[in-house]
Amino acid sequence: MTSHHAGDASSPTAIEPIIDHESLRERDDVPFHEETDVVDAEIVEQVASLADLAGVGITNRDGEVLLRQLTDTCSWKIPVAPVGPEDDFATAIAAHVSKTIGLTLALDAIEGVWDISVRTDNGTQTASRAFVIFSASAASGTDHLEAATPEGDAVEAADWFDELPDGADEIPGTGLFID
Repeated sequence: MTSHHAGDASSPTAIEPIIDHESLRERDDVPFHEETDVVDAEIVEQVASLADLAGVGITNRDGEVLLRQLTDTCSWKIPVAPVGPEDDFATAIAAHVSKTIGLTLALDAIEGVWDISVRTDNGTQTASRAFVIFSASAASGTDHLEAATPEGDAVEAADWFDELPDGADEIPGTGLFID
């Protein structure tokens, strides 16, 4: 199990707003990963309709990572939140975790950016989706989920794990926090 906390930020605002993931491309302290795949035109259209995502690996004092199931049909995964074209990635994930799990986050670092592109075989259709992944801990210093009070619609389930459960979704960046 690997934990990647690079700082001691007191709030999500300690990380400068990130509206455009491309702005992180030239930073030496943020790994930038690019992947391109050749797919059918239908898949390109599906990817084009998806929002970028902010994700977060939240670790507790025991080195476990928080995974959640958004609905009863959803797989376990690190918390992720959609990010609109003019939205801040850090604010989006911090607000999502507060609303759905009830934890206030201290975002510690930007752990990486994954820019996933797809294109048709002939290259006439392309689409991409970005994942900006943060590391974080509970800002209050307590990581007891029983005491967490979501501000909005709660997730189906949230728990601490030291390994991925069977059937978990491994979004880009998950491996930074859990094997």
